[in-house]
Amino acid sequence: QVITGGHYDVDCYVEDPNGKTIYKETKKQYDSFPHRTEVQGVYTFCFSNEFSTFSHKTVYFDFQVGDEPPILPDMSNRVTALTQ
Repeated sequence: QVITGGHYDVDCYVEDPNGKTIYKETKKQYDSFPHRTEVQGVYTFCFSNEFSTFSHKTVYFDFQVGDEPPILPDMSNRVTALTQ
């Protein structure tokens, strides 16, 4: 998510350890990308602002590894503000 700068958009791509592009978007403000890794190794994340060199931007990103356990046991089958 672009949180400051310009029109709040950047280009982004993700490559697996073999150099295969598994995600690519241009001029995005916010996106979510679920992916289950198939190849062990180093994954490359690239955020680009080349199209808007006069506007500095701040980008926030977050990784989730594995399944997130429910906060309360009885909430495992429904999505709420507590489990999103």
